Amino acid sequence: MAEVQPFKAIHYNTDVVRNLSKVVAPPYDVINKEQQKELFDRDPNNIIKLDLNPAADPYPEAAKELQRMLKEKALVVDSDPAIYPCMQTFKGQDAKAVTRRGFISWIKLEPFEAGVVLPHEHTLSGPKMDRLKLMTATKASFSQIFSLYGDPGRKLEMEYDRLAKTGPFLEADQDGVNNKIYRITDAATLKLFQDLFRNMPVYIADGHHRYETALEYQKQMKAKNPKHTGKEAYNYIMMYFTNIFDSGLVVFPTHRILHSINGFDADKMMSAVGTHFDFTAKSEINSLASSLLSAGDHAYGLILPEKKYFLMKLKSGSDVLEIVKENVPAPVKRLDVTLLHDYVLAQTLGISKEAQEKKLNINYTIDMHEVDAAVQFPEAGSSTGKGQLGFILNSTKVEQVKEVADAKAVMPQKSTYFYPKLLSGLLLSGLE
Repeated sequence: MAEVQPFKAIHYNTDVVRNLSKVVAPPYDVINKEQQKELFDRDPNNIIKLDLNPAADPYPEAAKELQRMLKEKALVVDSDPAIYPCMQTFKGQDAKAVTRRGFISWIKLEPFEAGVVLPHEHTLSGPKMDRLKLMTATKASFSQIFSLYGDPGRKLEMEYDRLAKTGPFLEADQDGVNNKIYRITDAATLKLFQDLFRNMPVYIADGHHRYETALEYQKQMKAKNPKHTGKEAYNYIMMYFTNIFDSGLVVFPTHRILHSINGFDADKMMSAVGTHFDFTAKSEINSLASSLLSAGDHAYGLILPEKKYFLMKLKSGSDVLEIVKENVPAPVKRLDVTLLHDYVLAQTLGISKEAQEKKLNINYTIDMHEVDAAVQFPEAGSSTGKGQLGFILNSTKVEQVKEVADAKAVMPQKSTYFYPKLLSGLLLSGLE
């Protein structure tokens, strides 16, 4: 179903760039201004100069920098088409080492309605326009779309085991994550990877904006090319694939900080929400987090000023399918994030769906202590802003991502945070 293809990656030349850890960067959409400057100053060839250039007009500047790096051979084009297994080792939530295994290749672009590549999140026009301008100027992409597939038989496992005993093609460390890239060029092994996807859909985990941008770029290039064949590079996009059944697949929760709510009254909110929720007081944030972890579905940690902490748990007689008023498929209604956003934020606090999408009253973080700091010390604020109240959540399950995508539906914003993120700059892809 999905057409997976080897490609000639553009990558850093280790004879010129000795330390790859100095030139790679986190994804563009998680980098703030301070990090952007630090990365820009870290190395003359840092990928930030291409992916998120700080110039007043960043797109032509990124194109100029790309050509400079190629001319100076800081970047080179691989000699043969390849599929590139990627192994990321990091510390899990229990502080033990975890390795997530997957691979990077091209995938042929397909519209979502074809049912080959399935989304699970809404996209916004602003980020897509930014990425389209960059793609048009540079004719390249600098990071991978993160996708999932479901293979309970783990047919690629033996190949990953074999590669792990060899030296990587490229290696970089960033923020406590070791990233190893391997290289496969022999026809038999390439066929093993490609055949796996003949009858299998792919689920986008992260990178919806970039995938939709690639579709628009393909449309524009096709219109300009009277000799279009469907085999041109612009018909493909670079993607990272990992198995839903991989033992290293980790999803972190994304917590909520609520602010700027006119007339907010915590007692009134708890009384209203108490129709469907039970509240259990907790002594501090760590106790709240521990109880939340074992509370199961439709439970939240509520954080209020003056160090008030409550475990919120949906009452046994309450039906989430009836409580959620938004007209969405059942797999979406059953999500913790949907119940929170629809019933608590919209129905109870009056924060409309449009206001939520524009983040007028809500900030997000994966760090529960940032939520606590924003609520307990609003006068000081935090990296995520001031807060009137906060909610900490459990992780969305990977199976739920698949169920929502299969239903041709999407989740509320910030429903998933797959950890670790994929680095920009480990592999690049030309689009000509």
